[in-house]
This record gives sequence, C-alpha cells and structure tokens, in this order.
Amino acid sequence: MKKYTIVISLLGIFGCSENKSEVESNFKLTQDTVVIDPKGSIINLKDGLNSPELSKDGKYLYHYTDGEAKFDKINLNNLELEGTLQFDKEGPNGMGSYIGGYALTAGDQLMIWSYGLNALFDQGGQKIRDLKLSKIARELQGSEIFPLRLMEHSSDLNRIFGLYVKWQDYQYFIMKFDLENESYEKVPLPETQKLDEFRMAIQNNGRPAGGFGPKPRLTNFQDKIVLTNSAYNEAYVYDIRLDSLYLITWVSELTANQNEYKLPKAIELDQAGEHSRKYMESINFMDPKWDPVSQRFIRLSYKTKFGKELNEFGEAEETGAEVFLTVLDKDLNIIKETYLERYEKRPSPHFFIDNKIWLYENVNDELGFVRITVD
Repeated sequence: MKKYTIVISLLGIFGCSENKSEVESNFKLTQDTVVIDPKGSIINLKDGLNSPELSKDGKYLYHYTDGEAKFDKINLNNLELEGTLQFDKEGPNGMGSYIGGYALTAGDQLMIWSYGLNALFDQGGQKIRDLKLSKIARELQGSEIFPLRLMEHSSDLNRIFGLYVKWQDYQYFIMKFDLENESYEKVPLPETQKLDEFRMAIQNNGRPAGGFGPKPRLTNFQDKIVLTNSAYNEAYVYDIRLDSLYLITWVSELTANQNEYKLPKAIELDQAGEHSRKYMESINFMDPKWDPVSQRFIRLSYKTKFGKELNEFGEAEETGAEVFLTVLDKDLNIIKETYLERYEKRPSPHFFIDNKIWLYENVNDELGFVRITVD
C-alpha cells in the first residue's frame, strides 16, 4: 500500500484534484480532493466507504467493512487513520459477523443493531449495555421485522428511537423505547405507504427473487427525526419534544419533484435491470446531511447516465450523472439550489461538516474524498 506523508501535496498529482472555484446561482463552490494517510495499515475498500458514521464533534469518521468485526477510526483534521477498533464476533462481547447498522452516541460509544442484537459497545469492543429492545417490545422478535436505524435521545440516555420495517407488507414505523420503565410506543408512518407505487417485485421463473424500490432513510439532528426517500422531494419529520409528526414538501426549480418512471409491480429477473436503470435515469433524491457548524443541511439529487454498450452481465454501464445541490436551513426550508457542473457522477456516500461536502473517492485503492466547500 502507498503511504502518504503530506496528504495535501497530492492535490497537484491527480487531474481531478486541482482546486476549482465557481459561482453558480449565487453559490461560490470550491472543490478539491484529499487522500487519507493509512499510516502503514490497510483501509479495506472492497465495498467502498461502507456505512460511514461521524463522531458528534465531526472530527472523526468511522468505517465498517462487512464481515469484519472492526471499525477504522479516521482523523478528519489530520487526514489520517488514527486507529482500528477491534471487536469480537462471538462470546459475551460478540457483535456477530454481519450487522444491520451502527451509530455513534454522544459519549462516542457504538450503538450496534441487527437481528437479535441491539447493544452499546465502548471503543475497546466491550459490550457495556444490552438494550434488550426485543424483550421490551416482543413484536420485534423474529426475522419479519428489522431495525433500519436506531438513535439515542439527545438528553435522556434511557430513551431510544428506532425506524423499523415489517418485510411482509413493507410497513414502516418508529418505535419509542423507555429503557428504564421497559416500555415502548409505536408510531405509524402512513405517508410511507405511497412508496408501494415504486416497489417492484423480482421473480425467477415465477418465484420470489428479491425486489427493487425506495425505502425511508432516517436523519436525526437536535430533537428531530427526518425521514426521506429517493422517490419524492419531501421529508417526514417527527419532533421528539412536541411528539408531533408532519410532512414537508419541497418544490425544486431545477428538477422534477418525484421520480417519473413507473416501475412494474412484478418482473422476471432477466428484465429487472432494464427497469431499475430507467428508474435511476429519472430524478433520485438522497438523504439530507446536517452540518452542526453552519447549522444547515445539504441534499444531493441526481439523474444517472448509462451507455449503450452492455457489460459481461448484460447490464448497461454507468457513464456519469447530472447532480444537483440543495441547501436548506435548520427548519428545512430551501435556501438555494444549483446544478453541479464539475461533479458528473452518481454521488457516493458523503457527509457535510464545517461547510464542506465530503464525497467518497477511491484514489488508487486509497481512501480519498472530493470536498466541495459551500459558501
């Protein structure tokens, strides 16, 4: 593996890494590329930047690789791998071989969840608290219901919130847990039912073989839970303090406000690629990213471009994308939006901190980021 001692010096090596400034629709955008120094170790990028999570202060990025019971801890100020947190797969502190997801708590503990697992771990890999959510709410037991995201209350460590899906009929709901009193409340999300319009069942000779379609994604900031999806330009907001649920609908001046491709309800496996491609060619909305420094959100949306030639699997290759940037205030009102002329591919996993959008970039098999500063 290549080792970089002065990361910033790489900006002149890669053609895409030159600093660029532009003014678009009252935006001043500056773009550069940086590479993380692995400090003699290896950051496994076999699945790209998988499940990136930021520490609450925005100074550290955590990277988990499927099948490996460890997390890379990356110092974003120094642009280097600070260390690897090693966990156990089995035993009293086991996290299993694969997890559903994880999140960083305010105390920099790792909240990890999957089927039959919901617990807090310290950074040494010790399980410090079994949350026992499926014991509190027995309807969560088994494999029919899955936690998509868990989060802690901002000021009460005994209160946990979760976004769950019931696979059989794709019902989505929020669970509010009181760990101290071992009680819970279920909050239905009726607006998510319209996602059924974009759900395509995939069959192989008439037998179920998977599916394709958007699902809710959870973003939390302060005392609000924000649910968005790729098909609609809107947000479903749950205010924890007010115990209220409401819908925000955005109106873009640059794009359609919902995906315009009508997916079939069911399709054979050999035809699924064609329909998923057409869905990706229409507008897709990503989840908003909150910057605690500037007190703003950014939200990227895109239309993927495909070539006419097919690869060895009979699939059209991606050739680029039209990418759009929307900036929102803390109340989720649109401030401004623009088309990103200099970023021409489907946006990768990213985060927003200190006015900078960090988009994952594989640079010669090293962990890099395209950074877009939003002024």
